[in-house]
Amino acid sequence: MNKNKVYPKYMVFLPLVIFVIFFVIPSTFGYLYAFTDWSATRSGFSDIHFTGVQNLIDMITNRKVPVALGNTFIYAIIKTFVVTILGLALAYILNREIKSKNALRTLYFLPAVLSPLVVGLIFSAVFQTRGGTANEILKLFGADTVQWLGSRWTGVFAISFAEVWRNVGYAMVISLAGMQSVSSDYIEAAKIDGASEWQCYINITLPLIMPTVNVNILFSLIYGLKMFDLIYVMTGGGPGGSTESFGTLMLNEMGAGRYATSVAVNLIFTVILVAVAVLYKKFSERWEQAV
Repeated sequence: MNKNKVYPKYMVFLPLVIFVIFFVIPSTFGYLYAFTDWSATRSGFSDIHFTGVQNLIDMITNRKVPVALGNTFIYAIIKTFVVTILGLALAYILNREIKSKNALRTLYFLPAVLSPLVVGLIFSAVFQTRGGTANEILKLFGADTVQWLGSRWTGVFAISFAEVWRNVGYAMVISLAGMQSVSSDYIEAAKIDGASEWQCYINITLPLIMPTVNVNILFSLIYGLKMFDLIYVMTGGGPGGSTESFGTLMLNEMGAGRYATSVAVNLIFTVILVAVAVLYKKFSERWEQAV
């Protein structure tokens, strides 16, 4: 088959031009503001002066950035690990011949179609100090009321719980698609040789769906690093910036009128995001080859 006849090269030109004009150029020039003193008091182009890497140095040495960096990686690691494992487990269960599997698939996938704003409002009510569902459950067991969104670690837990609940259905669907692509001939041959169902899953199904697992991990990792909506709705990055991620830190710096430092945070975050994605890509390729 002649691929040039199926996908003419000129069809790539228009999307590429649009991508460069509306994304690459604005993003590239936007990052230049990280090296200026742009702020709410210096909004005119003639008032903005070049300051070099001072904004980057100021933000790296600022206590807000290490906290936001730590929280960002905590959110990403928790989301990636839990969502991937639960997605595989649910896909394994719902890939079996059970009567209600279609209804259960829909039920588990439903949170994925909800807006992060809606999910944030739901879990803000769930983890509310007075009358929240979580504290009402604790009361049934005689435990004390917890200010879930009032401290760093409980706030990080509450936000991570909401993010996992919202995304596990998406990971389940991707894992399920991978499992259904595995030929039943392999499984039947293994069972004839005396392999148990669990041995078939570990030694046949899982290695064959590793590309699917890697897609889940990569998506969860990148979107976990980019978490913003739920944090902003549930805590706004508080109290005292203790639950901030890079996303909320950028917004809060911009809201405070420190426009250049907000862009500097964005630049630092972009470098970290690209580095993580590239490193994981290399790691996942070796992992697939090893499996």
